[in-house]
Amino acid sequence: MNYSNYYEICKQQYEKEGKPPRDSEKEKEFYENPVREFDFMSSTDYREAVESLSHKVKSDFDTNTDTLDDKIMLKHTNIWKFSEEIRNLCNVCVPKLESSMYFCNLYVDKIYIYRTNSLKDRESSYIWHYDNNPLEVVKTIIYLTDVDNEENSPYEYLIDSNNRGVIHPPTRTGPSHWLPAPNNSRVNNIVEALNKTTKPISNKVLGKKGTSCTFNNNAIHRANPLKKGFRDVINIRVKPTLIRPAHFADPKWTTGFEISGVVNPDPTLAWTSLV
Repeated sequence: MNYSNYYEICKQQYEKEGKPPRDSEKEKEFYENPVREFDFMSSTDYREAVESLSHKVKSDFDTNTDTLDDKIMLKHTNIWKFSEEIRNLCNVCVPKLESSMYFCNLYVDKIYIYRTNSLKDRESSYIWHYDNNPLEVVKTIIYLTDVDNEENSPYEYLIDSNNRGVIHPPTRTGPSHWLPAPNNSRVNNIVEALNKTTKPISNKVLGKKGTSCTFNNNAIHRANPLKKGFRDVINIRVKPTLIRPAHFADPKWTTGFEISGVVNPDPTLAWTSLV
């Protein structure tokens, strides 16, 4: 079973549970409007979790505590020391994604906490790319520092003439279609070709601490090298599930940088164990 088939079954189950009735127009938005900015800041729990996590993460990064610097990004290696903040953030963000974007139950399979670096030359995530997981995998990036201008390493994504994110079709969709991406899913050549025929079209997400952006993992995007200050981020990734777990995120099924970001080809393997 491919991810798209499983996602459809998950939506049917969600509706059977008495959740909001399915809306075909809103369902189309999932694939047609792949990058969105939801308002989580109206939640006191969210704001408090962001503030607490911001201070703790900064302290660890400043003192090189539980960190790994691969010269691309400074990565946190012990996300579960922030279990309370993670729980509170997920309790606000995930239900919103369920009711406003997915229309099915979700769980968190991956959390990244990192600080972007200042680079001489763009490489890795700083190059235009897509993640090449199935289209039903979505990330929410939350700024733990102010990103007021282009010098603060804003998240950037390609947009079309309707100001919507641009999807690159993945080469991984499920067990029957699981192939490596051309050029390791780096697409600078595609963006450069577009720029020769049209104006460069992209959007850089700017905002204060707590600003977030939710994006389909195959939206064409990139990080920007740091030029001033520092930028700390938490990135929360969700997947559809037939049955919602007791906790959206849990060490039993949610991983960080210690495990590859490639999802399992089988979408039915969900939150009961690490997959």
